[in-house]
Amino acid sequence: MPERHPTWTVPRVQRAIRLGAAILREERAVRRAARSVPRPVPWEWAEPRLVPLLAGPRLDHEGGDEPVRAIAAPGCAVVFGLDLGRVFPLVDVPIAERWECSPAQLLSVAMTNLERRARLVPRTAVTRATLSGHIVQILRRPRGWAASLVLAPEELARLFGPDDIVLAAPGQSLLMGFRTDMPTRLVGDIVVDFEKGEAWPLWLDPFVLADGELSWGGTTDDGE
Repeated sequence: MPERHPTWTVPRVQRAIRLGAAILREERAVRRAARSVPRPVPWEWAEPRLVPLLAGPRLDHEGGDEPVRAIAAPGCAVVFGLDLGRVFPLVDVPIAERWECSPAQLLSVAMTNLERRARLVPRTAVTRATLSGHIVQILRRPRGWAASLVLAPEELARLFGPDDIVLAAPGQSLLMGFRTDMPTRLVGDIVVDFEKGEAWPLWLDPFVLADGELSWGGTTDDGE
């Protein structure tokens, strides 16, 4: 009988195929959307389309197009995407220099746009699920900026309710809310499982919304 490799089980192969297909679909969508972008990209066209996106893991290559990065209020890094419908090409350093915009200026404009968009998200967009015996709140958006809502605490309270909550962003289009009394290890296991299903996982520490104040786990030394 042929030897079975212990790592490549059928579910893992299926997951790899799904992720590969998702990456190809995204690349095709980017190419299609790019046809509608004026060249060179004028600031007047880009300004209302600029949104902050939580920065996922990335190592810039020497001589490549480095994306503009800034630090948002919770302490996490963000990059800036141009909303072209379902895709968000990132603003790189040469484009920002041509616009004569600093990272702080881009962050200010992008946050204004995000807050305006967030106010239009209905409360019914947050659904509930039962995972490992616990009730979890989930917000999915067909366009990839749901995770950015962690940067708008007032809208988070409206969408997820007034109680203190732990928030996780497995990917740009997914935001999950957990009760603060859920076991930390269980929350981590659930989030990691969802991250494995993302084509481009963010791999970020959780956020906590308590008493209307948003904090990010990546800014603390607490082992939990």
